[in-house]
Formats: sequence, C-alpha cells, structure tokens
Amino acid sequence: MDANLEQRLIALLDRTEIYDLVRWERFCRDQRDWPGLLACYVPGAPVRTSWYDGDIAGFVDQSREKMEKKGSSGKHWIMPATHKIKGDRAIVESPAFIYDRLTFDGIEFDFHQYCRFFSRVARTKDGWRLASFEGIYQRDNLQCTDPRNPLPVDWDIIKTLRPSYRFMGYTQLKRGYKLNPELIGDDRPDLLKAFYDDAGRWLETGE
Repeated sequence: MDANLEQRLIALLDRTEIYDLVRWERFCRDQRDWPGLLACYVPGAPVRTSWYDGDIAGFVDQSREKMEKKGSSGKHWIMPATHKIKGDRAIVESPAFIYDRLTFDGIEFDFHQYCRFFSRVARTKDGWRLASFEGIYQRDNLQCTDPRNPLPVDWDIIKTLRPSYRFMGYTQLKRGYKLNPELIGDDRPDLLKAFYDDAGRWLETGE
C-alpha cells in the first residue's frame, strides 16, 4: 500500500473513532447509560459544566441524581468539527446545543444554550478515551411554551449574569446549584485564550 494512503487511512480511522466517541458520550449521558458514560473516559478525567466541577466518577453520580431524582430532562446535540492529534494525545472541539423544558412558578418554558464542547483525548489499550470535558459558552435564551405568558425570571438577577450563559445560569441558580462566574465563554476572550494555550501545551508535551 502507498505510504501516503496508509497514513491517510490511519488518520481517518483515528478521526472517526474520536468523533464517534464524542457523540456517544453525550448520547450515554442523555439516555442515562451510566456505565457507558463512565467508559468513555480515562479514570479521574476532569469534567466542568455549568453545574459541576470535578472528576468523571462524580459527574456520573451527580448526573444520575440530577436526572433520576431531581427530574432534569436536558438533552444535547453535538457535532464534532475539528481535532488535532499528536501521537497518543488529541484535542477535539464540537459545536453543541443544550435544550431543556422547565417550569418555574407554574409557567412552562424552553431553555436553549448554544455552545461548544472541548475535550482532551488519550489513546488507551481500549482505544481513544476522553481525558477531559469542558463547555465553551456562546449565548442562550428562554421561550415560554405559551407565548402569552411572561418569562418567570427575576430580571434584576439576569442582569448580573454573563451574556454567554445568563439564562442557563439563572435556571441553575433557581434549582439550587452554584454557578461559577468564570466559566469559559466567547464573552471572555482572556479566559478562552488561556484555555486554548493550556490545551495546546498538553497536546504537544502531555503536561
């Protein structure tokens, strides 16, 4: 086989496995496949979302409690778009969409968050596995299912929250979760640059 063709095929297989892994991870989470979700990660991998900051085992446990005991029904669409591979390490970034239907003060509404998901990825004896998970937030909105209703929000609180995830943040606060004001978002290019620089160093050096 032509050496160039072989390299292209290997790159294609790696990309396909990584992109499939990214999609499968979110599917497992949304469909409450907790063993499947855990198996997508290397042990101890860090996970940071709007409501959680810890390792993957804790994320699985907290997600189970959130969905099975607290009634959360949030779902994710994810579209892997770009990746870089360096030996047994890779990074992957994916446009994503989070949506949920909630009821506050007797008013039903839909929540939408436009974001990107970013992961470090490591090749293991079992194939590629996620070595981290992080959201990069862009913008969001709420919409009442009955447009005649006013949104059930406190606008004074909304005004204090960052524009990249203010409505998502409000729903988390309303449900009793702590909100990190320093999440990665397009409205904070300083945080975003530092985040990308750190990921690039890890890709090149593993540190």
